[in-house]
Formats: sequence, structure tokens, C-alpha cells
Amino acid sequence: MRPALVLVLALTGPGCATFATKPPTPADDLTPAQLLAVPAPPNERYFLIVFGSESKPKTPKYTHSWATVVKVTDLGAGVVPAVEQSTISWMPATLDIRPRNFRVEPGVNLDLHASVRGMLEHDETVAMWGPYEIWHGAYQRFLTQKAFIDSGAIGYQCIDSLGEAARCGNGSDCIHAITDMDPLYSRSRYPLSFFGIGASRHAVRQIMSRGAVIDPDRTHDCLLPALGLDQYPIERQEYRGPKKAFDPAAIAAGR
Repeated sequence: MRPALVLVLALTGPGCATFATKPPTPADDLTPAQLLAVPAPPNERYFLIVFGSESKPKTPKYTHSWATVVKVTDLGAGVVPAVEQSTISWMPATLDIRPRNFRVEPGVNLDLHASVRGMLEHDETVAMWGPYEIWHGAYQRFLTQKAFIDSGAIGYQCIDSLGEAARCGNGSDCIHAITDMDPLYSRSRYPLSFFGIGASRHAVRQIMSRGAVIDPDRTHDCLLPALGLDQYPIERQEYRGPKKAFDPAAIAAGR
């Protein structure tokens, strides 16, 4: 890795991220009370999958983090459940990541399969956590963030804790495109010293320790063929760290 880029990455720790302007996403304005007030339909369940990728040797240009939520709707006895997936996978519209560009450029939100195929085409290792079942409020928050990303309200900047994105709050990298929906913490909780698979692992740790997952010890692997993910050489990851199962009372109390 070039010395200049090493210095840039050293500057993207919690200190710089603390002062960076976060885009005004409506996802982090949703309160637990609002989300709990709207019950999930009894025939729907929701799941989360987190992905990370990186080259070997690891370089910022060839790393990525993205996430997918899945809604499974029970359509009745004898009918195959409906499976609907939504993905946040924020990239430059050119698909050419430029770590030393500190101006915001147009972005594009890739779908699940374009993300996996694109990273594999760059010979990146693709890692995956989940699928984990999540409560309906976490699902709705994710969809709100995806709508914000898809609206064109912000652009892409690979290192968004410096330059135009940090000053103006009008850009995001792939990691913060997901984590900006966090209503409790700023970008300083998600420093860019974590990137690629490490950034995704760090995001999973935050999710698992916040009570968003209904049963943190269980993955729902039956979804993988339904989503077509069984066709790819993806490395499954086992989360080992603090876990907190979903508890409506704790969510309501902000604990």
C-alpha cells in the first residue's frame, strides 16, 4: 500500500469521523416507539444478511461492504412463501473506487447479485454473516435508509470522513451507507480504519449487541438457495462476540 494512502487511512479513525457531517437520513429519525407502534403482519418474517469483500493483499480500492434484508411472506398451506429482498450496496456510478478522491461523485446502489458477481470478478474474497431473523422495526429502518440512498439525495465518496462529504454531509462510502441508519451513534462508532471484511464484521457486532436479532445463535440457511446465493463461492462467517436477543421492552426503553 502506498505511503500516502496509509497516512489517509490513519486519519480516518474515530477522530476525523467524529467531526464529519452525517447525511440527514430519515432512517435514524425513526424512534423505537414509532417502530413498535406498527405491528408486523402475522404472516411475515424478516431476515438480514451482511456481506464484506476484499482483495488479497487487501487494498481499499478492492474492498466493499453491503447488506440485504429479506421479507418472507407465508401465503397459506400448500403455497410456496413469497421471498422479497432489498439491498444497500453503495458504489460509485462508474464502479471505479478511487480512495484518494475527496470530492463527492454520483453513486449507484447495486442489487444483491450484481454486488456478489462484481466483487468476485475482481478476485475479491466475499464473506457473509447470516441470514439472521430480525424484528420488523429493524427491517423498516433498513428500507427507509435504502429509499434515502436510492433517492439521489447523496453521492459516493470512498473516504467520507475527509473532504467534501465530511464538510457538507452530501456523500457516503459503502460502509456508512448502511450504518448511517444507526439512531444511537454517529459515524465515529464506525471508523474507516475498519474497511472491507473488517468493516462488515464490526457492523455485525453492533447489530448483534443491540437486540435487533430475534435469535442471535441461529442462522436461517434455507433462504440461501431461495436467494440464489448457493451458486457463489462465498465464505460463511460465524459471529463470535456479545449477543443480545430482541426484547420489545428493552427496545422501547432504549436499552
